[in-house]
Amino acid sequence: MTQKNYNDMSAVKALQKAQYLAVSPFIFQAVVSMKRFGILAHFGKMNCCESVSRGELAEIAGISDYAVSVLMDLAVVADLVICNDDGSYTPTKVCHYLANDRMTNVNLDFSADLCYEGLKYLPESLQNGSPKGLKVFTSSYNTIYPFISSLPPKSREAWFNFDHYYSDNVFGLILPVLFRERKFTHINDIGGNTGRFAIEAANFDKDVRVTIIDLPQQCELAENNVLEHGLSERIDTYPVNILDESTVLPTDGDLWWMSQFLDCFSHDQIVDVLTMVYNAMDDGAMLAVCEIFGDRQTNDIARLVIEANSLYFTALANGVSRFYHSDEFLKMVTDIGFKVYKEKDGIGLAHTLLLLTK
Repeated sequence: MTQKNYNDMSAVKALQKAQYLAVSPFIFQAVVSMKRFGILAHFGKMNCCESVSRGELAEIAGISDYAVSVLMDLAVVADLVICNDDGSYTPTKVCHYLANDRMTNVNLDFSADLCYEGLKYLPESLQNGSPKGLKVFTSSYNTIYPFISSLPPKSREAWFNFDHYYSDNVFGLILPVLFRERKFTHINDIGGNTGRFAIEAANFDKDVRVTIIDLPQQCELAENNVLEHGLSERIDTYPVNILDESTVLPTDGDLWWMSQFLDCFSHDQIVDVLTMVYNAMDDGAMLAVCEIFGDRQTNDIARLVIEANSLYFTALANGVSRFYHSDEFLKMVTDIGFKVYKEKDGIGLAHTLLLLTK
């Protein structure tokens, strides 16, 4: 429930929620531990009529009876498991989602393996406008993006799983929408990352060419993936730092594509990037922007996840960006000179597609 008025929630319920937030790091790490020790997976296979004893859990997890007891006592009051009269445990619906729901697991791993340590430095990041939490991984970069391919294996896997889960599932839905507008011949994929969209676009239309425009480190990853798919003849790369004032973008291409890219930049940086694209585009070209907007979501769960993960950008990514709201974003593009040709909400899990013309 998103509270609208002061008295929407009772005092007892408000106190309960406040205390829950106060101890939430303990609950979170207990869930992470249950996952690491295989306890969560075991509960995930059980139905609502089955139970497991503390001793059985200790054997499954390879930890002591004491270790199981402190985890399970917290799991009970956190509504992850039910403690039966005989002392055995039965999973709740919450436990089943934590164990089996793909979105929940992607978010959990992203929080645990990439963000948790760095979020300690959120106050400093907010105060300084720079990602102070990035120092848990490196002190050699001002943003996380050039360092993604060098992250520790579990952190790198969590980053890519998160990025791909929320972006890849929309590509197959958006490509038919784009190509119904016209048969594009050359797509400039800005922020093409590992080449997932470029590869899917090239497979969708056998004539289209794609140029991936991204940092050199990302272009190298994309080139390897493109080569594995045998699409090097129609997909090339354009290594560049788009924030560099000396950057010159290609001027060909009838479709410019950005997916979950502009949320990596501050308001002023977005204006600079979009102005650069506007100036490089042919008059008849189209810009397609696929973004997640917190204010365009249809339920509180989606809004909570989006607004929470905006703090990843603050503490670890760059210190200045976020998942934006649509009103701020639309004002930016129209101020630059773009015309909103079409917009479509509710694509995939949480995305909005904006089709813009000059």
